[in-house]
Amino acid sequence: MKWLLYVLSSILVLILVLLLVIRINSSGIEEPFLDNDGNVLPNSIAYHEDMVINGAPQRVTIRGKDINNPVLLRVIGGPGAFHTPAANKVLGVDLEDLFTVCYWDQRGAGPAYDNSIPDSTITLEQIVEDGLDVTKFLIQKFNKDKIYIEGMSWGTTVSAYMVQKKPELFKAYIGIGQMANQPLSEQMSFDFAMGEAQKHNDQESIEALNKIGRPPYPHMTNVEMAEACDVEREVVYKYAISSFSPSFKELSGVLLDNGAAFKEKYAFFQYYGTVYPAYNILWPTCFNINLIRDVPEWKIPVYIMQGDNDHSTETSLAKAYFDTLKAPLKKWFLFENATHEVLLEYPEKYRSIYIAEVLRN
Repeated sequence: MKWLLYVLSSILVLILVLLLVIRINSSGIEEPFLDNDGNVLPNSIAYHEDMVINGAPQRVTIRGKDINNPVLLRVIGGPGAFHTPAANKVLGVDLEDLFTVCYWDQRGAGPAYDNSIPDSTITLEQIVEDGLDVTKFLIQKFNKDKIYIEGMSWGTTVSAYMVQKKPELFKAYIGIGQMANQPLSEQMSFDFAMGEAQKHNDQESIEALNKIGRPPYPHMTNVEMAEACDVEREVVYKYAISSFSPSFKELSGVLLDNGAAFKEKYAFFQYYGTVYPAYNILWPTCFNINLIRDVPEWKIPVYIMQGDNDHSTETSLAKAYFDTLKAPLKKWFLFENATHEVLLEYPEKYRSIYIAEVLRN
């Protein structure tokens, strides 16, 4: 019994020490860019700001080695997800040497979230307006004529409507996990999940999928629809396995990042939908997006990166959208053996596309 108590007490002490180390490295002040002598690079920028945009608190984190570089606005997915710039740095997808990067945490999600915001204001239309205000802020702050915009998953829809409303503000659009016809995508995703479950005689998954049924879900509440999506995606991810899995180095990079406060690090390890309300509120909107119908033309260059095994935003539909959309320049990049977040699965290819294609046009 003594040895067991010793082991348990040792584990407890180790946990407390780790928490203390994490706490010490949680000042909430963005880590600057330093030269080899430990001096801050003269033209670099690294800070975050909790702003009130159209009446709602939101956060922008701005990081870049040289403010003379072009500006890139990153529009995250979810809906209801939030950025972790430290994770991007550790994974090699931060692009902060190529751009001044703005990580925008939308209303209803992220470290600036305030539960006093009425749920009725968390809408696609309002988020698009917020994003345009962020864009204007960046253009003015860095004295640019236009900026680049990158959308991921749900962020591809937000970006699409932003560009549709104010194309003159943007130099080019980069889409990752491109939404196209989401009602059809959800049905195809469900069919993939059910087909794989049946092929593998996975009775547990078959029963779970039969319980929610095949979409659409016209009689479900917002929360029920979000929960049904969670059930279906769990089966999808069981059979469309991402090649990306966080390593200790990556997790420790996030945990020891001074730019995030301790409570923000805690939130990072929680499922987004259980921490912030935007996922449950916006999922029915997300579910019904049809950009093939509603945004057939872009006034700026379009670059789309898609995994060949993406069943969150079905690849065949993303390609169909790409093939039919009109744009002054458009390029399609298929990532083989990849799922939904290709930048995390193949960071070197992701970065090379920015260098060889996006920044050269």
